[in-house]
Amino acid sequence: MVSKEYALIVAGGKGTRIKSNVPKQFIELNGKPILLHTVEAFYRYSGRLTVILVLPGDDVEIWNGICKKFNFTGPVVLQKGGATRFQSVRMGWTKLKERAGSHS
Repeated sequence: MVSKEYALIVAGGKGTRIKSNVPKQFIELNGKPILLHTVEAFYRYSGRLTVILVLPGDDVEIWNGICKKFNFTGPVVLQKGGATRFQSVRMGWTKLKERAGSHS
């Protein structure tokens, strides 16, 4: 039996420390947003991977636009984050446990 692999990416930064109007995960590097580079790196590691991406609710549409613009069709499970980093990680972890339980 092949075990399922998961990656939990919490991407709720606002870019305030780097004084950016664009959240840091959406800043482009070599023509693509940093977050897309990150997700693609996980899929290069393993094609069996399930990525759970935790984003602020307002950023979900930005992510969807990135996927469309860059023709990214990898399976990503979106989870809305919380008010704090701790809450966002917790919500992502809960989603991961739900997914893992449904594939046991």
